[in-house]
Amino acid sequence: MLKAVVFDDEYIVLEGLKVMIDWAGFGIELAGTAGDGKSALNLVRELAPDLVLTDIRMPGMDGLELIEKIAEERPDTAFIVFSGFNEFEYVKRAIHLGVADYLEKPITIESIGKALGKVVRQLEKQREAYLIKEQWERSRREESGQAEQAEPKGSPVEQARAYIDRHGMRDLTLQEVADHVGLNAAYLSVLFKETMGESYIKYLTRIRMERAKTLLLKGMKVGDVSEKVGYHTYRHFSEIFKKYTGIPPGQYKESSRPEPDSAAMSAGESKRDER
Repeated sequence: MLKAVVFDDEYIVLEGLKVMIDWAGFGIELAGTAGDGKSALNLVRELAPDLVLTDIRMPGMDGLELIEKIAEERPDTAFIVFSGFNEFEYVKRAIHLGVADYLEKPITIESIGKALGKVVRQLEKQREAYLIKEQWERSRREESGQAEQAEPKGSPVEQARAYIDRHGMRDLTLQEVADHVGLNAAYLSVLFKETMGESYIKYLTRIRMERAKTLLLKGMKVGDVSEKVGYHTYRHFSEIFKKYTGIPPGQYKESSRPEPDSAAMSAGESKRDER
């Protein structure tokens, strides 16, 4: 069974998480709680938990400082962060620290349940990979196929990007993508931009516009292209397309048509002259 600890300076939050979450149902033992950063660090050193759930704002040492110290001492520890402060810098720091999920307060049973389920799966895969690696080292095999099979299937951003590529030509929301990869939407938004170098909406727009350009070059009507790439109104599509390419879709379609072959035209004119 996995071991977890919870840290928050609000007593009601600690008591609520103790009682309302079915820890055993997730295969987790809730081993302890603390209300300030220093006590939390001492508890981690005493209990050596697999999972730490912590608020960002705590007296003595904030949650992100606490994570930094724990990660230095116990790099295999997983973290779930929650806070009522939905600020970009907090989320950005949490991402750089490698936290598994970032939850906004007030925390719901559903949101914490999703986060716990995801982290448990990650930890189980890590353990499986570690066991396979040990077996490989003992047997001194050169091939590491078994270890590779035990690795997690891509990062959340890779999964999100693949999902967008498959479903981006219809009405697709950030929330749907976040639900698919099991992350908070605000957290995924920042994580996606940090990893990809562009926001979710810019990435979605880019793949739609590139698809639209291809369809226009094939001679498809602008209104049909608009629907094919996920825009319900011709006007909205035209505005986005012009902003992306610099010209309206109709003009792009016309400008992409091949010009008549000059040699063929000359030959045609000569035949007419001969007649």
